[in-house]
Amino acid sequence: MKFRNLAFFYLILDAILIAISSAFGAVALLNSQVAFICSTLILFASYFGYKSRVENKSVNYQLSEQELELFEDSEDEQTQELDTQDSNNKNDKKLAKFRKIDILGAFKPLRLLSYFILIIAFFVLLRHGILEPIAFLAGLALMPLGVFCAGVFYGRKYE
Repeated sequence: MKFRNLAFFYLILDAILIAISSAFGAVALLNSQVAFICSTLILFASYFGYKSRVENKSVNYQLSEQELELFEDSEDEQTQELDTQDSNNKNDKKLAKFRKIDILGAFKPLRLLSYFILIIAFFVLLRHGILEPIAFLAGLALMPLGVFCAGVFYGRKYE
């Protein structure tokens, strides 16, 4: 999905959220919009962080020896028994797949800043006595719901 399509999709969701939450009053509208904007910041920070990470890894990627062995076809493997070959290939694939755990994507500065803004916004609303938890959670829940809907809607296009 292109960034422009994703932004347009969330603008439509935000218009629906504004229409629904404005029926419950100005405070509910404020809470839902603050939560939605913060969760949108988190989404786009994650999107750009992971996009740059994938682009950097794809440019600088070097295959390890185990990964090279997975792609090589040798005549010796063809002569081995079927059961032995299947168990070896499964073990090799598991080793290559779970070789290293990568958690650096979770600690990108822009993403951490977005979470920090969400926490500060929550406490500002709480401090001023205008926090409505249901409206705030509705604004936060729209993001995962939107990701699901976008996946279903745009996923059918590419099948």
